[in-house]
Amino acid sequence: MTKERNEQLNVSVFWSPTIAQSGFSGEAAAVSSENKMGKFDILPEHTNFITLISNKLTIHTIDKKKKIEYSFKRGVLEVSENLVKVFLGI
Repeated sequence: MTKERNEQLNVSVFWSPTIAQSGFSGEAAAVSSENKMGKFDILPEHTNFITLISNKLTIHTIDKKKKIEYSFKRGVLEVSENLVKVFLGI
């Protein structure tokens, strides 16, 4: 039996309560950001991962026609089983 591949990520973006900016909750084809090591991408089936991020977060929509971008100083990104949680403005 072969495991069915999941072609999407479920992404949630949360802002610090002190910052009046809306978050995001939905499906995405990929997520891009940068950490101390440089720029990186999160794709479906990514291994479990947690990192401090800075500067920019880009969410690539499923149809790949739209990019949702956030600018910030620092945040935390966590990936587990195609679920991406991002905490910005911390």
